[in-house]
Amino acid sequence: MMVSIALTYLLTAFYFVMERLQRKSKQALSLQAGPSDRGSSRFLISGLIEIAFLLLAPVLNMNGWGLMQVGAAMNWIGILIMLGGLTLRYFAAKTLGELYTRMLLVVPEQAVIEQGPYKVIRHPGYLGVLLGSVGAGLATANWIVLVTVMLTKFIGIGYRIYSEEKMLLVAFSEEYSAYRANTYRLIPFIL
Repeated sequence: MMVSIALTYLLTAFYFVMERLQRKSKQALSLQAGPSDRGSSRFLISGLIEIAFLLLAPVLNMNGWGLMQVGAAMNWIGILIMLGGLTLRYFAAKTLGELYTRMLLVVPEQAVIEQGPYKVIRHPGYLGVLLGSVGAGLATANWIVLVTVMLTKFIGIGYRIYSEEKMLLVAFSEEYSAYRANTYRLIPFIL
């Protein structure tokens, strides 16, 4: 179990490095929230809560608090889900290119992106983050960590998606409405 937790830490660190390297422009690195953000960037503080609980997992497990008796397979399934999420996040960001930013904003040269994973899902980057977080929670084999990570991440990303869709509807009205009609928000064939 400690190997999977250590691998979870390594993959989490990799995620942050990947996020930084994929943001190319000065605008992409900005932490200045605009009016379209609707305070959603503050909700992404869930990432700090997630890291805190991932770091607490070995202590919780040593004391038997929240330890799931599911066997080592669950830890490795969690790692695989995490890898899948990181991969999806990478390809979503790569598809957006220069438009991949921290804050919600629309730039003059922007258009609705309908290539790569965006052909099917409107928010593949957020789905990747959710998968990565759920995988990390499973890899710890601790239900307290898993539930905390899932709740904070789903609330944060849920509000972020709500805010982003409002912004894109204002910016691209008919074009974005047509795109919404032909894609899934987050999970293909379900949502």
